[in-house]
Amino acid sequence: IVHKSLIASFIVVVSIATTFLLTPQFPLEARSKHRSKHRSKPSIACVDTSPVAQRVLLTLKADKKVIQGEQVVFQPILGKSPVKPGDIIKYTVVAKNNSHCPLKHLMLKQLIPKGTTYIKNSATDFNGAELLFSVDRGKTFVAKPKIGNKEAPVTAYNYIRWRFPGKIATNAQVKTVYELQIN
Repeated sequence: IVHKSLIASFIVVVSIATTFLLTPQFPLEARSKHRSKHRSKPSIACVDTSPVAQRVLLTLKADKKVIQGEQVVFQPILGKSPVKPGDIIKYTVVAKNNSHCPLKHLMLKQLIPKGTTYIKNSATDFNGAELLFSVDRGKTFVAKPKIGNKEAPVTAYNYIRWRFPGKIATNAQVKTVYELQIN
C-alpha cells in the first residue's frame, strides 16, 4: 500500500536572523492495519481532511547557553537578543496533534542553517523517534552520514529529521531538542 504524504512548512524566524523550517510529514489518512473479513482493503479508522496547519501545532523555542560562575544555564532568546560566533543555542521543537485522528508516522525535519554547526550528540530521540541526518540538503537521511567512504563531520550536516514510530494520539505532543553553535 502506498501512502500519500503531505508536507507543510512552518517558518519561524529566530533572532539570529536565520529562517528555520519545521516540516511535519505524515500520511493523508490514518489507516487501520486490520483487514475486514469482507474487503481486501484496509478499513479506514479515521480521516481528517482539515489543512495540515490545523492538524499539527508546531512550536520552536530557542535558548542561549550562558555560563554563570560555574553553572551552565540556558536563557530564552527574546526579541532581538544578540548572539555571536561561538554561542550555543538549544532548540526545543514541540509538535502537538490537534487532529481528531491519531497521527501515524510523523516526521519532523529541521534545517541546520549556514553559519551554524550541529553539536554532536545533542539531538534527542524523545518518544522513541528515529534520529537521522542529511549532508545533501535533505535529499537523503541516515543515522551516520558519510561523505565518500568516511563518516561525515558534523560541520557537513545540513538537516536533521526525527521519525516517530506508531501513532501520536489526539491532543498528545512529541518533543525534540538539539543544539547548534553559531560559526
